[in-house]
Amino acid sequence: MKKLLPLFGFLTFLLISCSSDDNTPSEESVVLPKTISYLYPNASLGTNSTSTLKFDGKKIINSIDSDSKTIFTYNADLITKQELFNVDEKGNETKSKEVVYSYENGKLKTRIHKILFSKEYPDGEYIIKTVYTHNSNEQISYINYSIDAKTKLEIQTSIGTLTYKDGNLVKEQQTFKSVTTTLVFEYDTKNNPLKSILGFNLLLNEVSYFGKNNILKVIKASSENTNVSTYLTTYSYNENGYPLKHTSFDGTGKSIEYEIEYTY
Repeated sequence: MKKLLPLFGFLTFLLISCSSDDNTPSEESVVLPKTISYLYPNASLGTNSTSTLKFDGKKIINSIDSDSKTIFTYNADLITKQELFNVDEKGNETKSKEVVYSYENGKLKTRIHKILFSKEYPDGEYIIKTVYTHNSNEQISYINYSIDAKTKLEIQTSIGTLTYKDGNLVKEQQTFKSVTTTLVFEYDTKNNPLKSILGFNLLLNEVSYFGKNNILKVIKASSENTNVSTYLTTYSYNENGYPLKHTSFDGTGKSIEYEIEYTY
């Protein structure tokens, strides 16, 4: 299943992401990625890129690649904003995306995602708002709204549920225009490369491939038809059980869609 960058995964409808309500990892177990590289077997599937991550302790400050920069803002230990800037050859930066988070009792309550900034739309032309309800530590429901940039009118577009077990997202269901898509996830027992980044465990399905462990299999089904797709991922690990290489296959299980390489 094709993935975008590990950050700003929100608008990739029903892609793979995972989260945890576990406590912040202990200091002695902190391992942080220095670079994350995406490699594609051919240009039609994507463009190869390497992102370099900068930290202040366990807080992520930014992620920079050859043509973009993502900046993170914290309030104490909570991530309150992500901003994505496109960077041209002269180093000029243009904001392309923004995500703002609010919390209630230390848990994510709302997320507002904005894209296409201009003089006419200084607050973004397209705005999506997600409201979360924490039914329990293992199940969270959400509602997505489309917000009119000029009138601020909110229209409900879809609903969904997230189910967690042992710090990983094991099931996601989303209903859009009466069609329900279901994703079921299976995991290894190794360390997720992003698990020690402060605040990521609260962002739920914002960060792709985030959780306590690493996704091995995704089973995707839709109420619209009887087709079921299975997507497999394999890993090679370092001596501490963190992935060095992640290989994702298409629905046939034979062709590589992309690979991710990590350095620590």
